[in-house]
Amino acid sequence: MIKKSKKRRASTNFLPFSKKLLEYSRFECWVMTVALFFMQGFGIDTGNLYQVCLAGWGGYAVAKALYYNMAKSDHQIQLLKKIEPDAAGKIKDIIIENTEKILKSNIEEDIEDTENSGIGKMEVKTNEEKTN
Repeated sequence: MIKKSKKRRASTNFLPFSKKLLEYSRFECWVMTVALFFMQGFGIDTGNLYQVCLAGWGGYAVAKALYYNMAKSDHQIQLLKKIEPDAAGKIKDIIIENTEKILKSNIEEDIEDTENSGIGKMEVKTNEEKTN
């Protein structure tokens, strides 16, 4: 007998983990919501269970917003790389320059604040002045 080798098909429905996580959390929220509607329909006391359902929807909304922000910044970086191949180096240089400028300005402001407030000044008294 000749065995036919089965080739693995490349999965065309590949979803990254972050998208899977969003899909599962949305599914859980809908299941919880539908369960609450059925419980209310049959007259079962749900107590504070509705708050858990609302918290689940809130968590899902926050996760979705964070995912969209991440995807937006990733797409912007990809577009910059397509427009300009050297964009990765330029982006890094811009980030470093801006970070250094912000740090320097914050340090200078802190130095000016301490000089103006007199916190950094120390008075040194000798032993004779202490006894008098």
